[in-house]
Amino acid sequence: MPTARHWLVAIIGFVLLLAGGLYRSHQVLFGAARETAEQQLQAVAALKSQEIQRWIEDRLIFLSQPPGSVMSQHFARLLQQPGDARAAAGLRQRFRYLQQTIPEISAIGLHDLAGRSYLADPADDHLRDDTLHQEAVQAMLESRRPRLVDFHRKAGREGEVVLDLLVPLFAEGETGRLIGYALFEIDPARVLYPMVSQWPVPSATGESLLVRRDGDEVLFLSPLGRQAGAPLKLRLPLDTPGLISGMALHGVGEVLAGRDYRGLAVLGVVLPVGQTDWLLVAKMDDSEIYREARRNFAWLTAAGVVLMAVLLLLGRVFSAALQAREQEARFRLLAESGSDVVWLYELASRRFAYVSPSVQAMRGITVAEAQQQTMADLLTPECHQHLDGELERWIAAVDTGQEAAASRHYELVQPRKDGSLIQTEAVMTLITDAQGRVTHIQGISRDITERKRAEAELRKFLLSAEQSPVSIVITNLAAEIEYVNEAFVRTAGYSREEVLGQNPRILQSGRTPRSSYEEMWRCLSRGEGWRGELFNRRKDGSEYLEYASINPIRQPDGSITHYLAVKEDITERRATEAALAESEDKFRTIYDTIGDAIFVHDVASGSILDVNGGACRMYGYSREELLSLDVQGITADDPAFPPQAARDYMRRVQEEGPQSFEWMARGSSGRQFWVLVNLQVFRLSGGQRVLAVVRDIDGHKRAEQELQQALAEAKALNQRLAEAQSQLLQSEKMASIGQLAAGVAHEMNNPIGFVYSNLGTLDHYLREIFAIIAAYEAADSGPCRDCRQLESARQLKLEKDFDFLRSDIVQLLAESRDGLERVAKIARDLKDFSRAGEAESQWADLHQGLDSTLNIVWNELKYKCTVHKEYGELPLVWCEPSQINQVFMNLLVNAAQAIPKKGDIWLRTGRRGDEVFVAVSDSGCGIAPEYLHRLFEPFFTTKPVGKGTGLGLSLAYSIVQKHQGRLEVESEPGRGSTFTVWLPIEARPRPEEGAEAASAPR
Repeated sequence: MPTARHWLVAIIGFVLLLAGGLYRSHQVLFGAARETAEQQLQAVAALKSQEIQRWIEDRLIFLSQPPGSVMSQHFARLLQQPGDARAAAGLRQRFRYLQQTIPEISAIGLHDLAGRSYLADPADDHLRDDTLHQEAVQAMLESRRPRLVDFHRKAGREGEVVLDLLVPLFAEGETGRLIGYALFEIDPARVLYPMVSQWPVPSATGESLLVRRDGDEVLFLSPLGRQAGAPLKLRLPLDTPGLISGMALHGVGEVLAGRDYRGLAVLGVVLPVGQTDWLLVAKMDDSEIYREARRNFAWLTAAGVVLMAVLLLLGRVFSAALQAREQEARFRLLAESGSDVVWLYELASRRFAYVSPSVQAMRGITVAEAQQQTMADLLTPECHQHLDGELERWIAAVDTGQEAAASRHYELVQPRKDGSLIQTEAVMTLITDAQGRVTHIQGISRDITERKRAEAELRKFLLSAEQSPVSIVITNLAAEIEYVNEAFVRTAGYSREEVLGQNPRILQSGRTPRSSYEEMWRCLSRGEGWRGELFNRRKDGSEYLEYASINPIRQPDGSITHYLAVKEDITERRATEAALAESEDKFRTIYDTIGDAIFVHDVASGSILDVNGGACRMYGYSREELLSLDVQGITADDPAFPPQAARDYMRRVQEEGPQSFEWMARGSSGRQFWVLVNLQVFRLSGGQRVLAVVRDIDGHKRAEQELQQALAEAKALNQRLAEAQSQLLQSEKMASIGQLAAGVAHEMNNPIGFVYSNLGTLDHYLREIFAIIAAYEAADSGPCRDCRQLESARQLKLEKDFDFLRSDIVQLLAESRDGLERVAKIARDLKDFSRAGEAESQWADLHQGLDSTLNIVWNELKYKCTVHKEYGELPLVWCEPSQINQVFMNLLVNAAQAIPKKGDIWLRTGRRGDEVFVAVSDSGCGIAPEYLHRLFEPFFTTKPVGKGTGLGLSLAYSIVQKHQGRLEVESEPGRGSTFTVWLPIEARPRPEEGAEAASAPR
């Protein structure tokens, strides 16, 4: 028999076993919790670190400015010409595009190599002579790569933290030459700080921060999430005991257990951020990490205690069984007497093992009918499809041990027996067997149809109140505000938190009479509503006028519990009414003082209903006299203006809309004068009227006749000017050809000279050949082949070196042919240059014209320069070839004359969109900036007296403009000039060219 000692030993052994099991469970639970937290923190830290690094890399790539970029080109032009408005406008447009594309850019500044600022707002240009920026600029210039300036505060803006990105700018076409740099100010609060602070998974204490070492301190770079603190404000000693960021900076490791800036116990992961000296700290409080472990350990401890209690109370098993049966009976009584439906669903049979009788009241079916239904019969198809998937995943998770068999809440839609639908709320609990497999679902269902309907009505009311354009205020009987809508917040300027619990008197401005408030409270005290106007004051101190309707809110029993105020801001309405009255006075003043006559006619009869003062002054009648007349009474006695014409205009203004015409009027003195009449129909006092605005144009008519005469004279003058311009153009062309005549003659004399010389030699050769032929002919007529005459002929052939003559004659003819071809080519080029007989526009090959012109002026160029051709692909261009060739010749000759001794000329062509360009560049002396704006003036020249007419560029400019193109010039003294001709591929035809352009090839 077991003794008390045996029981004591057994109990002590059980206690020791229980303590060991609890210790082991503590190690497993807390170890698993820490491992899970470490994995989550490592994932978050790695994700954040990579996101920040990618963000930095993206900004460095996107904001880098390669040689020839838009910003570099405009900045180079601005450095060359500080007043270049086009370059400044282009840079500002680029700034706006970058700030729209990258919202975190708060300001942009440009600086040359000396540090001078361009186009920056002085409030935003904060590049200072501090060490941080000096070192960053120096490093950027040395590395020639973008440089990020670390977090710092803007000068003069305490509390505003920014990052700066310094980007070098390079000159176009000159690899490696730095011209300055751009400073992009980045506001980290727009993108970077939200990126750092956002925690990707649900967590009550999870937080990520950016820190870096600053001497012997840890500097916190981002906002603190768990206590008030702005960026760069908090500094902690590096050797603070247990500080995880300090331990990371000392190289202790990545996963650290210690304390954070609040001094609370945390677990953190610290990772470096690439390309910076920042550390990304991801941490969670120990209280959250081990909360579930502590709860489970508490449950295990409680279970052990319960088990121990069970063992100690083993003798009371029978009593406990009886007690359990009593509890079951009470549960059944409770389940069957309540309005909620209690049910038990068996998964094996897919039927309800138990359903409480209240199912009949809820769904209109009996218990027996309910027990024959499946879960699919219980719900609507859509609801069952959703719930079936949810239950399948839940049961699978419990069966596999991934989740505990806890309770879940579902809102379901169920059909009643009569076909109507009800909304129910079900609390479901999974019941498992000894092996942990789910066998049943226990649930309690409640009909929430009425509650849902009430909630929908309440939401509808709240949405209506919130979206109402007028202010709504609800107070209790003590006049304490309990509700305000969004319109009140917008109107008064107070937030909800600021006014809830306050008395509406916080809005009083002192301008509303005290009697108004007394009358309001008398009405409310009697349970009546009150309406009136109140002068109130907003939070910012500005005043506004409100129309208020205040009524008591009564409960079903008739008691008043609250007051409802509906208020409308009528400040603008009153201002509009006052402005309308003022506008009406102004209109009446203008109506009577305007110089034009205004008549209001009846549509049907045409009678005059109203006139202004201008009508009285124009016609010489009083207002009463004009109202007694009709249209014929103020019309000239001229058959060209019969009464029927006036009636026709009245009819047409109604049918066709506003009418405008000239009319001959008659005043009270009998003076007849021309007027311009404008008719329009409008509504007045519910009826249609005709408004006639009459202007005296008698003086204008006389001036018009004089103007027509002057116009005819101007047309004749323009014709003479056009003829003079054509003669001037021809004169300049002839002057140019005359200037080049010596060169062309020289070019033609060379081949003609050696052709002439070759002809002389050929004449000598032919004489000797004819002598040889004559000797052979004499021998051929002799008596034999071996006679002396034949021998003489052979000797003569050897003396004359017949073989040499035969070969040299061929070479002489080839050289002569080449020389004549060169002469013919020069002649063709002269023809192409002049384009004789082709003065009209046609489709032309600009390359052909450029090459022909180049051959014409070659004698001017070949001794002074080397010509480089960089031709692009050009389509045919609609132009007058002879005039365009004249432009090319002027530009080529000017380029040659600009080169003092020896240099280069570049010819570049290309196409951009619907335009083509021909650029002529030289390495000459260049043009002074003060002369650039005068280059295209007639008779202006920078050449010495006698060296130029000053018409070449002027005529070239007018020719290009005539072709709807443009002539641009870029020049730098000492480096040369570039003249660029831009021409449309197909210019819009002038009226006289319309027929030709319409039939041009496409």
